[in-house]
Amino acid sequence: MATANKAKDTITETATEVADKAKDRVETAAETAKARVAEAAAEKAQEFDRASDAFRDSDFARQATAQVADTLTNVAHAVRDTDFASLQSDVTEFARRNPLVFFGGAAALGFVAARAMKASERAEIDARASMRHDYPSVPDGQRAYTDQNAHRWGYV
Repeated sequence: MATANKAKDTITETATEVADKAKDRVETAAETAKARVAEAAAEKAQEFDRASDAFRDSDFARQATAQVADTLTNVAHAVRDTDFASLQSDVTEFARRNPLVFFGGAAALGFVAARAMKASERAEIDARASMRHDYPSVPDGQRAYTDQNAHRWGYV
């Protein structure tokens, strides 16, 4: 009986140590992710701030872009200054109070992320295609296909 209790205590201690290590790793990963999100929000805020300068002719567009920049700056500061547990509870509380806004914002963020991924994919494909098809142009009056296969397939 004493051996069983000792084994139980050892298993409990080991499980607690493993759980504590896992919790520490999750907290570290969350802090790293939080720092990345804050940095990304700050970078986007700067981009929107620079973009607002481009709308000299339209007060509405300039003010709207500047407002987005200010909001992103505030988000960056809030994410940096808030601990992960508090941030999670704040987001959960906001989602419960404003489910339409929360899910609408999540959907809009998803659409923006999808477009960004698609645009970067297109840019990568275009870059690879331009490198792959870097053929010299054919001078005017000269045939591009001079071999027999070109004649057979009707290109000449």
